[in-house]
Amino acid sequence: MNAHLSDSDRQALRLAHDLREEMRQALPQQAAAPSVSPFVDPTGRPSVLMRMDEETARALMAVLTEQRAQAQRFPEPRRADGTHVPPPAEPAAAVPPQRHMPPPTAADFSPAPAYTGAASAPLLPSAFPIR
Repeated sequence: MNAHLSDSDRQALRLAHDLREEMRQALPQQAAAPSVSPFVDPTGRPSVLMRMDEETARALMAVLTEQRAQAQRFPEPRRADGTHVPPPAEPAAAVPPQRHMPPPTAADFSPAPAYTGAASAPLLPSAFPIR
């Protein structure tokens, strides 16, 4: 079905699909889904056009405003040169601590007691007669 499409066309389709899914997840359920149309611009870059009604546009603006306000409350830490500081590594709490095992002693490797006689019944069935 997509065999006649160029790479840019396929990328534009994928971009539109991904944006449509992100918008669907970000916007409240009562907002109408925006129309996202793929196209390739004159320079060959994959692009999208979006069309939405007033209710959906206001819902999108509310989501973006909320994200911006949250970012201002908890700004990302930056270095003096403006680069991003990664969050501190979380301790590996998911890995359970290993129990300390004492080193093996000679008693751990002592030979098994010798077999001293025939039991009342053989451990495994045999085709050979029992003496």
